Amino acid sequence: MEIALTTLFVTVAVVAVGHRREHPALSVPGEVLRFTDDDAGSDLPCPWCRAQTREDDRHCPDCGQPFG
Repeated sequence: MEIALTTLFVTVAVVAVGHRREHPALSVPGEVLRFTDDDAGSDLPCPWCRAQTREDDRHCPDCGQPFG
């Protein structure tokens, strides 16, 4: 019985650690993403310079790289 419980515990621990590596934000306790009304028109940052972009941007407003 003890071997079965130990095996179960180790399996759950390995799965939990693997899940956190796939999702790094989950590995920081208390880290919560919050969105406000200010974020309503914003989009993901530019992948080249990390500048803030808008939903309708065809290129980065800072570095000029085209999206798409």
